[in-house]
Amino acid sequence: MKKIRCYIPNVLLTFLLVFFLLAAQLTIFVKAQALNPRIFRQITAEENLADKAYDSLEDYFKSRTNATGIPTEVYMDVITHEAIRTAMDQSVTTAFDYLNGKTDTYEFSMDFTDLEASIESFFSAYAEENNVQKDQVYEDKVASVITEAEAKITFVTDTFKFSTMYENGWLETARKVVSYLNLATVLCVVAAVILFILLIVCNLRQLEHLLYWSGLAGSISSLLMLLPCIYVTSTDYFSGFAIKDPQIFAAVVGYLRRLVSGVTTMEIVTLIVSVICFAAFGFFCALRREEAEEKS
Repeated sequence: MKKIRCYIPNVLLTFLLVFFLLAAQLTIFVKAQALNPRIFRQITAEENLADKAYDSLEDYFKSRTNATGIPTEVYMDVITHEAIRTAMDQSVTTAFDYLNGKTDTYEFSMDFTDLEASIESFFSAYAEENNVQKDQVYEDKVASVITEAEAKITFVTDTFKFSTMYENGWLETARKVVSYLNLATVLCVVAAVILFILLIVCNLRQLEHLLYWSGLAGSISSLLMLLPCIYVTSTDYFSGFAIKDPQIFAAVVGYLRRLVSGVTTMEIVTLIVSVICFAAFGFFCALRREEAEEKS
């Protein structure tokens, strides 16, 4: 009966420890990786998102030339790769300032002074060449072309679609969650530590058993996350996403792959530590048996 009474509390505590350990890992990972602006900047660089966005804009304005009569150069001569790269970085910075409560609104914008001057110059030259009167209709047409071009460039440059998420209220929801993330991490870590201490108390007479239960909790929690990650990686699951824009596809898939890779690494480390605990448990049990045989 004594052995059964010891076994049941260990099983219950280990079961609870699995989930609190998993919750602690995930909250820490979300804060350190999923919601880390540095990760988004790394993806921008690694996936060459600025170049992809530039090519996408060039293709768009080329396709619009026949319909509008406006040469692609009017737009692309004043749009540089560096300007797009800077805008992407600013989009990420602005989004995380809002998420972390540094600002009350998400307002991403670009400096279109050169673009506006280029479009106005083109229309002015066209009006003079074709004797077009610069009346209200003319002004409205110029303003319409500028507005359309700026909207397209902003949309393409905001590769991670923070503006869309803000307009749909998703960033606001995420902002509320982020505000409680640190508290959730602390609670999960404290709960896991308390459960671990209770395991120690349950195994005071045979501390080597603590290694077994700890290794069991660690291995189960790691496998719960590791197996789905292995499946997603081995099947290249994210490549099947139906996203037409190449820079958006690269951004989304690159981000998700980075998260899966990070979780995989974290859980492999946890699994290795768990295996070490099992090995240590076996070693100490063998040592104890040898001591018992020597005494007998």
